[in-house]
Amino acid sequence: MLDLILADTELELVPEELASHPSIVKNAKKRGKSPSKILLDISLHRSAFGDSPEVERRGRPDIPYIVLALCLDSIANAERKLTTLIHTRNDELIEISPRLRLPKRYNRFVGLMEDLFEKGAVPEGKPLLTITRNMTLEKVIEKCSPETTICLSPDGEPGDLIPLFNEVKKPFTCIIGGFPEGDYTSPAKELSDRVVSISPHLLKVWTVASNILVSYEQSEKTYK
Repeated sequence: MLDLILADTELELVPEELASHPSIVKNAKKRGKSPSKILLDISLHRSAFGDSPEVERRGRPDIPYIVLALCLDSIANAERKLTTLIHTRNDELIEISPRLRLPKRYNRFVGLMEDLFEKGAVPEGKPLLTITRNMTLEKVIEKCSPETTICLSPDGEPGDLIPLFNEVKKPFTCIIGGFPEGDYTSPAKELSDRVVSISPHLLKVWTVASNILVSYEQSEKTYK
């Protein structure tokens, strides 16, 4: 069993200090929503950050959307050997049912996440997505109770995932960063048994996720 944690994910509602900015107010009005109830999206709200260095990191709901699309459509998920978890920059934990059918259109995913932040669980009755507040990365790992925790990082030890997955104690957890650049803001490396780099090149988050999924499927021979 593999628990895949997307850590420090840049997924959040518009914070109070940005809610009055014209670009955000305009976008919220267009959608018929309160500014504080829409997702922060740098592609729409870049001007709200001015010259802040955070402009290169925050407001990236596209990252969890792409990673979830990969995970939920994977062989491991189909065989119920994968649990996908999203840990946000604000220490929220989003738990995803393997039965979730991710919206094909990105704007519908945005609406789904906004409903989740507001209601705590969606859909009503039999939720497939739930959110829990005050969940540090350490608490998320404790919830998974892995025998081994592996953190993927560009400055980790060079390693091949297939033999690594074969040798570590199971069940195990893999942590990847849910942000476009920079480093973990949570102590992901300190909380891990192994810190591994799979390439000398700087990879996109979804590229790392796809390598983990394929390597896990091959190590488990889930396709045979």
